[in-house]
Amino acid sequence: MSLQLSKKKTHYILTISIIVVFALVASACNGTETSGSQETEAHDQKELKSSETETEPPAVNEAYITFQDATNRTITLEQRPERIVVLSPEFLELLYAVGGQAVGRMEALGVSIPEEAEAVASVGTVSQISLEQVVALKPDLVIGQARFHKELVKSLESSGIDVALMSMSSYEDMKSKAEWMAKIAGTEEQLQEKLKTLDDRLNEVLQQLPGDHRTFINLNVTPGGISIQKDGTTGLEIAKMLGLSNVAETLASSPDSPTTSPYSMETLAKQNPDYIFMIIHGQKAVGDKKIKEELESNPAWASIGAVKEQRVIVVPSDLFLTNPGLHYDESLKYLAKLVYPEIFGDAE
Repeated sequence: MSLQLSKKKTHYILTISIIVVFALVASACNGTETSGSQETEAHDQKELKSSETETEPPAVNEAYITFQDATNRTITLEQRPERIVVLSPEFLELLYAVGGQAVGRMEALGVSIPEEAEAVASVGTVSQISLEQVVALKPDLVIGQARFHKELVKSLESSGIDVALMSMSSYEDMKSKAEWMAKIAGTEEQLQEKLKTLDDRLNEVLQQLPGDHRTFINLNVTPGGISIQKDGTTGLEIAKMLGLSNVAETLASSPDSPTTSPYSMETLAKQNPDYIFMIIHGQKAVGDKKIKEELESNPAWASIGAVKEQRVIVVPSDLFLTNPGLHYDESLKYLAKLVYPEIFGDAE
């Protein structure tokens, strides 16, 4: 009897022990799985956050405008310039034509400047710019010409001033430069209507042309002498727009200038153009004197057909020496009146 009780007790204790052991094991396993699940979830969230951070593009400040100047330098302006100094007469004219303004400008002998720019501080003539005066104006952009202002670039950039050396060689080039100029002036919305109006005025003139063939030659009159212009100027393009042919295109170039040819009375007589257009570079009085001394005083001058027919014309520097910008139609119509007065009336 006692032996049976003892066996039952032992069996009971063993059963309880086994139950306890299984409970402990299950509890341990559950705890491990929960902890592992939490660690895995935290790790996954960390990886997801890291992945999202890596795929987001870094914050970049976009430049206001990036462009190349006439010397193939890349210019990047981080914001719209508010203080502009202009060293080129054609770009000064264009800046004001598109609605902008300058804090400094050059002087240009023989070429007028916009009336609104007359009170703007002068920094010297086109070929003799005062670097000190430019820097003193604290500009954030200087616009110059490659021919005259390359030597200023290094000094201005070392002072933290952006420099663009620009040029305009044709009507289409002028329109693209006008868009660039309007961008830096913040007047883009106004420009498109101005360009459309200009196109309409040009077409109005071109549609009236008779379509006959006439020739011309262009003489540059400078204090240093006279040369024949082969290509590369606004004046030549305007004459071609009127259907005129430049007889100098096939002449040999000057040693120091591929766009001009040496002048001689023999060459002029041989080419025998219908029209001789002359552009004075610099002061008109000096140019007029050079014409008398080197052309009119030569007996052979009077034998040239254009001289006999009184088709020798000194054209205004404002309209033909520099690019007329948004006044292109004025240059075209002026020359049209000289060549076709029966259609357009006499030039003033």
